[in-house]
Amino acid sequence: MRPPKPTGKPCPQGESRERCPLVCKYNRFEADELTIDSWELKCLDCGQRETIGYRSDEREEGETTDPRRCPFCGLTDLPVGKNPCDGRCETP
Repeated sequence: MRPPKPTGKPCPQGESRERCPLVCKYNRFEADELTIDSWELKCLDCGQRETIGYRSDEREEGETTDPRRCPFCGLTDLPVGKNPCDGRCETP
């Protein structure tokens, strides 16, 4: 399922992102007790992007969000890098 269109300037593809060439990127940083998971979904045509990040030192007590789950397509246990969702964020 496609995520909603990011806010900001209009995408040249219009209100629907079905034709947007989207690229997903996932990074994970670890240092001592701190872990940061970051996700980015970007349209290659207009440059619009949506980023979501999770820091282990900012988690609320009882929070159940899995920072290793893609917030755009919902897949889990993905490798770090470009397009870890294997195109699932790019297809309707």
